[in-house]
Amino acid sequence: MVSDELRASSLDTGFKFPLERLDKAFGSLDFKPVQLSEIDEFHALANELIEGEIAGAADIGRVQEWTRRSLHMRRWNGRPDGFVASIPLSESGVSALLAGEFGFANARREWVCGLEERAAALLSWGLAGRTPHAQAAALRALLVGWRGFYSDVRVYARARTTEGKALMRRLNFEICAYPDGAPELYGSTGFPQKLGDMLLKRTVLGKWESGS
Repeated sequence: MVSDELRASSLDTGFKFPLERLDKAFGSLDFKPVQLSEIDEFHALANELIEGEIAGAADIGRVQEWTRRSLHMRRWNGRPDGFVASIPLSESGVSALLAGEFGFANARREWVCGLEERAAALLSWGLAGRTPHAQAAALRALLVGWRGFYSDVRVYARARTTEGKALMRRLNFEICAYPDGAPELYGSTGFPQKLGDMLLKRTVLGKWESGS
């Protein structure tokens, strides 16, 4: 099985994703990992904030169970108001993405990475917030995750709105493929240092970096 081969090769390297550190960094921005018991709540929030049809709650939950780090949600005054969804991809997952085959609804286990599998790329599936404050927090969380934990791989994303396309330009992403028509697929060209430095100030990750 392909998934068995991926798992065996990752175990040989001794790689272990620093999940506790990731949760702490996201937690400094009030984003918590989504538990399987919260998938319906996450799905309802994503369905409210993202244009177009999205995958079902069960499909989203399956990927979260495999990766243990794909979904983070923020609560404000006890109510969910923002989320960040990023999926670590294996090499076969990148190939599936570029071929227009990858999505929550049809994701295969060998396309995504568990805690003992080193990511070949990161798919930023979505980030959103109900308010400008929540939107800014979600962007900051994305940058924390990118620089702190995936700085050595390419980040992919899609933009369905004018605002999303503007964000891609601000983050120095470029159109890299049209795997299944519109919307086009964007790929990172390097971490947006100036914007990142500004947004990462006074986060847990920033404190670690200044002390290293």
